[in-house]
Amino acid sequence: MHGMEAPDTEFPVQELLRQLSADARSSSEIARLSGVSQPTVSRLRLSNGRRLRRSASFNKLCSFYGVKPASRPATAYNELLRNAIVDVWDGSEEHGRALLVVIKGLKELRERPG
Repeated sequence: MHGMEAPDTEFPVQELLRQLSADARSSSEIARLSGVSQPTVSRLRLSNGRRLRRSASFNKLCSFYGVKPASRPATAYNELLRNAIVDVWDGSEEHGRALLVVIKGLKELRERPG
């Protein structure tokens, strides 16, 4: 598997899309009531589930419609992460240290305000 996303058979995309399609309210009204932007609601309505990712907006809409956003167990990523590291690591100590710097640097991005 070469994708960066773990398989997610419980990601409730279709259920959320059904709810959005069945809702007669405007995208602006849904956005106002749910706390997400109007362009996000419009994009989701037109997406047919393509290129849809779990995000804060997706979770807000799931909550608004009472659709439970299934959580992906952390263990689903273990093999993907291990394989990704093995694929890029040349086996040297120097490259291993460089990979650790990159991975630890991701934590700083997550903690950055704004």
